[in-house]
Amino acid sequence: MPAGSSSKLIFSSSVEPLIKISWEKLKPETKQKLGAFRIGPPHKVEPAYPAESWATAVKLIAAELFPGPVDEEQHRSLGRATVEQFTEGVLGKAMFSAARLFGAKRTLERLSHNLRSGANFIETKFTVTGTDAYELWLNDVTDVPGFYAGILSAGSGKIDGWPDRIEIKQRDGASCLYSLTVAR
Repeated sequence: MPAGSSSKLIFSSSVEPLIKISWEKLKPETKQKLGAFRIGPPHKVEPAYPAESWATAVKLIAAELFPGPVDEEQHRSLGRATVEQFTEGVLGKAMFSAARLFGAKRTLERLSHNLRSGANFIETKFTVTGTDAYELWLNDVTDVPGFYAGILSAGSGKIDGWPDRIEIKQRDGASCLYSLTVAR
């Protein structure tokens, strides 16, 4: 694990797809900045990274791959692209197959388990608020709530009944409450 580690960790399974989708497209100066966190070649992927280092990497990569004025939308685009990259692997394909089998609501209810496979600190609370309407609370989005919105949006069009409208409803410190709605 890189120096200056903390107790909030993001695991390699969340970092590898980020590197795969971005590395060849990044400018040398961005690669150098990521290298300070031991992210990307020539460094081997570490088993875990401090969440703050990962969040900085998300911000750097998103700004470069998805240029534009709104950070949240950049982060959202990167989150979606990261899940799409992850689903090209064996584990990702298996997870999406299981999600299709379980259905959207049950998969959303189990999201804490899925997110914890990528980090050691994330907790969620899922609430049904109406027909095809939900709220999802994450205890800590490490200052990149748009990235998590992008992760959530990746199921749209792939899993029947998956919410296609994911909005940040409320932020409270590190936590974030999302509104998820299925359009019919």
